[in-house]
Amino acid sequence: MEQVLEEAARAPAFSTHVEKPTPPETIFGVPVEEVRRLHDEMVASGSVQVTLKDGRTASRGIRKDRHTLLTAVASYPVPSALVSASPEAQEDCESWCNRNVKWLKAKFGDKLVSVITHSDEEYPHLHAYILPLNDPTCSARRLNPAWRVKEEAMEKARADGHDDKVALKMGNTAYRAKGREIQDDYFEEVGLPCGLTRTGPKRRRLSRQQWKTEKDAARREAKVLRDMEARLDALVEAEDGLEASLAIKAEEIAEKLDLADQSLEEAEADRAEAKRLREQAARDAQNAEARIQRQLDQKQEALEALHRQQREAERADLHRARLEAEKEARRLRDAQAQINQDRADALRNAAEEAARVVLELFLGVLDGAVRPDPAAPRVWIIRDDDLRERAKRLDLIELIKDTMKVLHDAWTQLSERLSPSEQAAASEQIAEPVKAAVDRQQGNQP
Repeated sequence: MEQVLEEAARAPAFSTHVEKPTPPETIFGVPVEEVRRLHDEMVASGSVQVTLKDGRTASRGIRKDRHTLLTAVASYPVPSALVSASPEAQEDCESWCNRNVKWLKAKFGDKLVSVITHSDEEYPHLHAYILPLNDPTCSARRLNPAWRVKEEAMEKARADGHDDKVALKMGNTAYRAKGREIQDDYFEEVGLPCGLTRTGPKRRRLSRQQWKTEKDAARREAKVLRDMEARLDALVEAEDGLEASLAIKAEEIAEKLDLADQSLEEAEADRAEAKRLREQAARDAQNAEARIQRQLDQKQEALEALHRQQREAERADLHRARLEAEKEARRLRDAQAQINQDRADALRNAAEEAARVVLELFLGVLDGAVRPDPAAPRVWIIRDDDLRERAKRLDLIELIKDTMKVLHDAWTQLSERLSPSEQAAASEQIAEPVKAAVDRQQGNQP
């Protein structure tokens, strides 16, 4: 296990077979180093029950030779140099990786803890790591579907009275059959959608149209090959059964022919029996062919039903995506409307604030709180700090300073002709409409 993970992590001592090792890329789950930690924690907390010589049971730790990690390797049949040289090839390779991860997750669920890729060897490939989590015995063998089928077949064979040798043979047969089934499923879910053939990496780098044509041909070829293999397997099985049956019958006929000299009637009976057996063999062959055809038709119907379900699921996904897009569009429209409203409110508030500041500046000119600087007539002195900051923030002094100068000069000339009491009365009279306007701006009056 250590060697497997260290080679995956490209530790120098375990990467001498790679000319220029580069770190792996984690495309699912945790990095290789984390796999080691999860594995060690699992083994440390695991145990097995053993029976002692006196009949008692005891709990023991996990043995060093127990299989505690299941791995799977898949290789992409396009050289790494070609993949890295073409964005389209990189996209195809990434699609292949994603389909592998999806297939592995469907097979192993939450026990699949990590999938990494290597691109520093001749062909890109990935490694998957599966741990027997939640299994106190930490046995990774039963994570292999083919191994489980083998054990079940051996148990059934022993229960049926077969010895260990026969049980092992039956188990190995079941193991190989399950292995072919897994490879067929992998081809359906990963190979076919990626334009790969069932029998090996024979794909060439072609134009997009040529590649699409070859991929479609690969799909058709794969289906034909599977149908032919299934038909041939069934025919071979039926033929083997017929040959065995005919061999037995032939021996019986030979025995009867040896006694033909004893009785002509017995010879005629033997010939009739031979004819009957030939006719029966022909009927058996026809029945076997019909049974095979029915099985093929059933599988074809199942595939068509699966394709219909997939199309319905795709339509449902498209409908959900359309609804989500419409919902997002409504949300964006509402947000834009709110932004426009906020902008209008901000402009209106700014205008009202500017009007209030102007009125307060005019009122300050009348009561002397706002006046030109004697040393610099173009500079205005504003005693009210808050009013000065508001006017500065709105940059209003430069806009209305000429108007304030006219107002100040007019009021100065007028006040020079009036007595102090007349000045106060006139100032109050002139300031009254300005104050009223300020109060209206501040919301003090209706």
